[in-house]
Amino acid sequence: MSRIKGTPGGRIPASEESPVQRPGPRRGCVNSIQGELGEVTFMHKATSLGFPLALPYGHLHRYDFILEGGGNLWRVQVKTSGFVARGFYRLCVYNYNSRTAYTESEIDFVAVYIIPEGTWYILPVREVLERRTLFFRPNGYVGSDPYAYYREAWHLLRESDGLTFG
Repeated sequence: MSRIKGTPGGRIPASEESPVQRPGPRRGCVNSIQGELGEVTFMHKATSLGFPLALPYGHLHRYDFILEGGGNLWRVQVKTSGFVARGFYRLCVYNYNSRTAYTESEIDFVAVYIIPEGTWYILPVREVLERRTLFFRPNGYVGSDPYAYYREAWHLLRESDGLTFG
């Protein structure tokens, strides 16, 4: 350690040696950061709506959360998108490790967060079976949005079968 004048015993004040004071190198990839943002945002939104949540231990599960609603425990996979291409937000809906699509035996819902709009889509697993990519229209788009029915459809998580609309 170098000695700084005016400090007792030549020690460097903690405020000057703390790595918190200066930005460190950026770690992880953008997709990981985006995914973590989506998961934290999901926790905030779901708990603010009164849903009890649990996190599975480890990273070996195909779902991110266990959510209690409608007398059930739902396995929810959270996905995020922030990139518009050809008028759509593009979203990959497969397991990045195995490169396989989700099945009904692995998850119950996919919660899609469109970052720039702060919009959620709550999709039953039947909407993502055997699909690896989904496309969502931005808010205010005049054309059809294939998933508009599921925009902010948090009520699906309160239904006993998760599929009743009302």
